[in-house]
Amino acid sequence: MDLADLSALLGEDASAVEHRDIWTVVPAGSPTGTPTLMAEARRLADGLGCYVHAVVGDAAQAAEAITFGADRAHVTLDATAYLMTQHPEYVLLLGGQETAAAQLAQRLGAGLITGTRTLEIDPDTRALRGTHAVYGGDYALDLEVTTQAKVATVDVTEWPAPYADPGRTGKVITSDLAAPEAVLVPLGAATPSPPAWPPLSKARTIVAVGRGVGGEAGLALAQALAEKLGAEFAGDRSARDSGWVDAAHEVGVTGQEVAPNLYLAFGILGDTIHNAAISRARRVLAVHVNPEAPIFKVADVAVVAEPAAVIAALLSQAA
Repeated sequence: MDLADLSALLGEDASAVEHRDIWTVVPAGSPTGTPTLMAEARRLADGLGCYVHAVVGDAAQAAEAITFGADRAHVTLDATAYLMTQHPEYVLLLGGQETAAAQLAQRLGAGLITGTRTLEIDPDTRALRGTHAVYGGDYALDLEVTTQAKVATVDVTEWPAPYADPGRTGKVITSDLAAPEAVLVPLGAATPSPPAWPPLSKARTIVAVGRGVGGEAGLALAQALAEKLGAEFAGDRSARDSGWVDAAHEVGVTGQEVAPNLYLAFGILGDTIHNAAISRARRVLAVHVNPEAPIFKVADVAVVAEPAAVIAALLSQAA
């Protein structure tokens, strides 16, 4: 009988990888805030009794990381590939590096918190806790990550700058990993051009449609009405799912919140997400065949009728 047999009897997997320590990722050219991130990692590590590792891009960054709290600085040209060989338990990145953090979390099989301004670690469960801002920062969600590896991006813009400790010493480890291949292919200079539609948040008049507009025929009528009125064309989630509008023209708190002088809604049932996004509109006219449509509760003018027929009547009046 060996260790593997004993572990099997105990219901354990002796081959399982042990994730350990707090790691920070500071690639070359990282924005201001690296010392603050390192000091935060040091604070968390002191509470757990573990090491702080900094994955950096050059020797100067390695020296800075040690000065502000790292025990070991790892110099590498490919931070993600290097971390895959180290099995970190916690990985912290600066706010603004959400794309890199998401890619890293996916490869590590880790949970992810983005843009947090608070971080805590439960010493008993090892869970990483933080907040994530929603609705433009008006509210925050309290999140907890319990996977073996945990990744977070930290917004340190309002945190005080930490003190440097020039007397700190640490180990510098240099990796021989090559730089990752470029994922972007230069295509030359681009000629800027204004967007076809201005942002919905600036629109004074909006014609919006939902799945109840009456199919492609109703959609074409609504687009013609928007053009006739000089209005912006938009839709709810069902319109986006139907391929009628893109994400930039989806009205909803998960899409675009709008505040036009006039909002014309044709065939939009009006769920909570949509209705909250039009709360600042000065006037709302809604047309739907269902007299119980929730949008009627927030509309100034409610019309129970076939949307396509109403649009056609409006177009005839505007001709």
